[in-house]
Amino acid sequence: MQQSRRARVVVADDHRDVLDAATSILAQTCDIIATAADGAAAFEATLRLLPDVVVLDVAMPGVDGFEAAARITASGSNARIVFLSNHADDDYVLAAVSRGALAYVAKTRMNRDLLPAVGHALAGRAFVPSAAVLPRWRRPAGRRHDLHLYSTDTFFVEAVTAFFESALHSGESIVAVVTEPHALALDRQLRARGHDVASLVASGRYSVVDAASAVEAICHNRMPDAALYVACVEPLLERALAASPGSPPHVSLFGEIAPILCNRGSFDGAVRLERIAGDFAASRPLSILCLYPTAFVPDDVGDLAASICREHATIVPGDS
Repeated sequence: MQQSRRARVVVADDHRDVLDAATSILAQTCDIIATAADGAAAFEATLRLLPDVVVLDVAMPGVDGFEAAARITASGSNARIVFLSNHADDDYVLAAVSRGALAYVAKTRMNRDLLPAVGHALAGRAFVPSAAVLPRWRRPAGRRHDLHLYSTDTFFVEAVTAFFESALHSGESIVAVVTEPHALALDRQLRARGHDVASLVASGRYSVVDAASAVEAICHNRMPDAALYVACVEPLLERALAASPGSPPHVSLFGEIAPILCNRGSFDGAVRLERIAGDFAASRPLSILCLYPTAFVPDDVGDLAASICREHATIVPGDS
C-alpha cells in the first residue's frame, strides 16, 4: 500500500471536531489539500484540485455525501472516494459503494481504520466494515475474492454468521472450509439463531469441508496446485449452485485454508493459493471470503501481509 508520493486528500464533514480529527489522522501519511463543510464544497474542491482521495461524511447540509459522491463519479474524476460516517449499517455501506465509493469507515473506528481504508482505496481495493455487506453487493466477476481479518474465535463466529445469513437471504448457497473447532462453534451459533442446519446441509445449500483435509487435497509437494484445487472445489460448487434459489444462482465460499499454510511456514504457498482461488472465482458464479487471524504474520516475514492483500478485491477489518 505504499505510494511513490504522499496522497493528496480532500476531507468533508460538517462537524468541526470530526473534521479536525480526521485531518490530523490523515496528515500522518497524506497531504490535506482542502477541507469542506458540505458536499457541494467537496465536489467543487475535487473538480478544482484533482485530489487522489476524497473523504466524505454522509449527513451534511445541502448536498449530502451520497450526492457528492455521485457527482464526483459522474464527473469522471479519478479520485478514490472514502466515506467516514456515524451510520455504518449495511444499507448505508451499500448506498455508498453503489455511488462509486471504494471504502467506508465508521467514525467510532476512525483512529483504527481510516488510514488503512485510504491505503487500500489508493491500491484499488475496497474496504467495508462488515462481511454481511458482501453477498448483497452485486459486483462484477473478478471482484469477488475478499479478505476478512479477526483476532478472536468469538468475533470469527459472529462475523461469519452475519455473512452466512446475508448470503442465505440473498438466495445463495454456502460452502464453509473451516477448522473443526470453528465448524462446531458456527453450527452452535446458527442453531441458536433458529437455522435448521441439518435441512440446509441436506438440501445442498450449506456444505462444510474440513480445512486441514482440504489443504492436503489441493497441494502437490506441499504447494497448492491449480488443477487439484479445481478438482476439489468444482464438485462442491456445482452441487451448491444446483441448490441455490437465487436468480441467477450464486455461491459464497468462506474458508481458512491459507492461514494453515502460513502456520506451517509456507508463506509462498499461501499467496499462491490466494492467486489460484481468485482466478477460479473470476470465471464462475462464486464469491470467496478468506478469513485470516490478525496475528498470522510473524514480524520477520516482510511484506507477506501486503502480498496477501494484493490478491483480494475487498478488505474487511478485524476486531483489533
